Amino acid sequence: MYGYIGFPIAKYIHLPARFQMMAAYNNDSLCGNKALPLRKIVHMSGVAVPFIADIYGREYAALALAGATLVFLIMEAIKPAEKKRYLYGLLWRKGEKEVFALDPLFYILSFFVLLGLSYFVNEGICYASMVVLALGDGVAPLIGRLGRWRLPGSCKTVEGTTGGIILSSIVGFYFVGVLAVIGSVAGMVTECSISRHDNLFIPFAALVAMLLGKALF
Repeated sequence: MYGYIGFPIAKYIHLPARFQMMAAYNNDSLCGNKALPLRKIVHMSGVAVPFIADIYGREYAALALAGATLVFLIMEAIKPAEKKRYLYGLLWRKGEKEVFALDPLFYILSFFVLLGLSYFVNEGICYASMVVLALGDGVAPLIGRLGRWRLPGSCKTVEGTTGGIILSSIVGFYFVGVLAVIGSVAGMVTECSISRHDNLFIPFAALVAMLLGKALF
C-alpha cells in the first residue's frame, strides 16, 4: 500500500539537516525539481476560501472546497490513462505523476478542518490560518527561487520566507489584525522546518500561535 501512495511513513517528516542531506543526494522533490508556477497559482487561489466564508458564509466555502475535492479526485482517477501528461507536468511534482498525490489532498483537508474549527474557536484566526497556508506557503517558493541567502540547514531562502510572511500578514490583517504577523511567522518557520506534507502543519502552527497570542495579549 505504501508503495502506491509513494512515500513510506518514515519519510513523511525530517528535521532540517536531514532534509538538506536528502536534497543534496537524492534530488528531493521539494528542492531538486524545477518550480511549478501553475501549481503555486492554484495553491494561492485557496485564499478565496476564507473570504467566501467571511462574506457569504461557511456553507458556501464548504461547497467550494467540495468542488475542488471532486476535481482533484477526478484528475487522480484519470491520471493513469492520461499518457501525454501535459497538465500533470504543470501541476504535479515528479514523484506524484505515477502515484496518488497526497499533498493536494492534505491541502484541501486542512481547509476543511479549519473551516470546521471556525464554528468552535475564533473564526478570524481560522481564516487567517488558511491565508498563511494559501499565500505564505504559495509565494515563498516562487520568491525563493530568486533568493540568494539560504536559511541554515534548509534549502529554503531568507527572501522566500520573508515574502511569505509579509504577504500573508498583509492579507491576514483583514481577519485578525496584528495577530496575522504572529501566525505568519509561525507558519513560515514551520514551512522551513518540515520536509514533507507541510500542508498539514503550516496552518495549524499558525492557528496555535495566533490563539496563544490572543490569550496572552
